[in-house]
Order: sequence, then structure tokens, then C-alpha cells
Amino acid sequence: MDIIKAYGFLSYQSDDTPPPEQRTSPLPAPFSSIPRTPLLLGPSPIHLLPRITADLASTTPHAKVNIYAKRDDLNSAFAYGGNKTRKLEYLLADALAQNCDTLVSIGGVQSNHTRQVAAVAARSGLKAKLVQEHWVDWVDKGYDSVGNIQLSRLMGADVRLDPSGFGIEHKNTAAAVVEECKANGDRPYYIPAGASDHPLGGLGFARWAFEVRQQEQEQGIFFNTVLVCAVTGSTFAGMIAGFKLLERLYPDDPKRKVIGIDASATVEATRVQIGLKEEDITDEDVILDDRYHAGIYGIPDQQTWDAIEYAAKMEAFITDPVYEGKSFAGMVDMIKKGEIKGGNILYAHLGGQLALNAYSELGATK
Repeated sequence: MDIIKAYGFLSYQSDDTPPPEQRTSPLPAPFSSIPRTPLLLGPSPIHLLPRITADLASTTPHAKVNIYAKRDDLNSAFAYGGNKTRKLEYLLADALAQNCDTLVSIGGVQSNHTRQVAAVAARSGLKAKLVQEHWVDWVDKGYDSVGNIQLSRLMGADVRLDPSGFGIEHKNTAAAVVEECKANGDRPYYIPAGASDHPLGGLGFARWAFEVRQQEQEQGIFFNTVLVCAVTGSTFAGMIAGFKLLERLYPDDPKRKVIGIDASATVEATRVQIGLKEEDITDEDVILDDRYHAGIYGIPDQQTWDAIEYAAKMEAFITDPVYEGKSFAGMVDMIKKGEIKGGNILYAHLGGQLALNAYSELGATK
């Protein structure tokens, strides 16, 4: 245990560690009353990235930052977990309450989200029907057969490839599967792309904010900046809403800055669900940076590749070309430019590494 502490892990189990359900700052009503089906192993671990922290400090003339990662890629025992598993705790509870027997969802061919829907369905004895659309124009011989989609098939999901292009809105392709299920006598529960455009989609990461505060309290550290990749939106939105609720509950706490990399988000639905007022969240709370998306979803540029290799070689910290590689590239660039001015950064690792198998050229010539 001393070795784990020395390396910087802020979430660990020992004989005197409270059970997982007791290791989150108490949720207030009405948030605490919303049904949730536990799918996580406990609080996702937080650890320091010591070599990257030291390297950037030695090569950057700006104020030193300490870089930590919160590992939601390690949050569950079900098919590698990821940030969508945290969201699905609330959606699964809703599906079971409605006596549904089939989860229907949609994503790209290498969707982390649909793989996690398949995992949750398998774990719960439900069927899964997944529409996998052609969201990314990427040529790789294994793109539609390895990685996330391979695991979805292994877990028994009915996987349907569709030529439709990128779009996170509600799609007719998924609606048709829902109607097919109903016609066959199934009881489908529809989960939109990323589990985001759903009334319960942001709750998992609003709760994540309370988990972070508890880990800070346990270890005597405060994260000035939280940085996260944002695509379908509800992970980022949930964090914003959760931290704003914490500000209201604990007004003497310092305030955190939450930065989203790469996309847009809507926090309104989550704000209402957890009991915040409209004026509690302002435009100043929603910080989105669109400099690092590399021009298109799912296609990495050289800056993304370089960031993936840098993190891997420095710390064995594995990111991916679609999400985390881009957000990690953004974080490093902002540190080098002095845009993050000292303090402790919490980098939210949401998962995504399984998609690396579908980008086989990465590292192939090295």
C-alpha cells in the first residue's frame, strides 16, 4: 500500500477503506433519490503523471503544474468500462424500472459507447441491438472487425453496420430498430449516441464531481483545473453541473475551472435533474476549446499522434486517436503556452483505447 501511495494513487482499497458507496461526498435531494444501478468497481483511481509533470516543468518557462489523471477507463469490471458505463448506471435503472428487455443504441463503427451498452446488456441479462454507422472515413483492414465492435459481437449484441455518416442527433436508423423490436414483441429501451441526449445522461458525471471532492478530502489535494474531452456532451455537462452544485453546498471551497476539449455541450437537462436553478450556471462556466479536434471526428492529425506517443513513452499512459489523444494534445499545448497557470490539473481519462486496434498504422514505422 505504501508503494501505491508513493506513486500518487488517490483511490485505493485497504482494510480501513470505506465501501465504494460511502466514498462519495453525500448527494443532496433530489439528486440522491434518482435510481441508479451500480456498475462501477468504486471510485475511479486518481494518480499523478510524474514524468510528464517533470518533463513539462523542465521545458516550459511558465508556472509549474502537477498533472493527475482520473481513470474512468479503469472504472468497471465489464468489458473495460469507460465513461459511458458511469452514465449507464442511471439509464439502466430506468430501463429496468420500465421492464424493458432490449437496449437499442447507436454510434460509429468503433464506438466505445455501443461496446459499453453491449456490456451492460450482457451483465444484466438483456438483449442489445446496436446500429454502427460510418462516422469516420478511415481506411484500415480491421476497422469494422477489431476493437470495440469485436467485443460487442463477442458479448452477443446484434450489431448492424449502416453507411450513414457522422451525427449525434436522434437518427431514423436507430428509430427503425426500436420499431422492429416492438413489432417482434420486445420491450426496447432507446439510448442515444453517447448516452447524452437523454434526460438522465449527465447524472453520472454530476455524481463524478462529488466523487472527486471526496478523493480530494481524503488525500489533502485540490484540483484547480479539470480537463475533459467533450463530443456528445453529457460527460462535460454533467461535470459542470456537479461542480456548480458543490459550489452551492460548500461555498467556502475554492472554485475549479472545468475545460472541455473539442466539442459542445448542453447542461440544461442535468441542471434541472440535480436541483440547480437556471442562474446557477452561466456562460462563463462553459469553457470549450475547439483548437484540437484536427478538423473532423475520428481522424487524428500529427499533433494527436505525437501526443499519443508522448504519453505512452513517458508514462505507459495510453490514449486513443478519437478522443483522449486530442484532449491530451490540447492539455499539453495549453501548458506549454502558459494558458494553465500553475496548480493541479485533473485530466479525465474517459477510455477509448480499444479503438487503437483499428488504427494500426500508429507506431507501425517506428
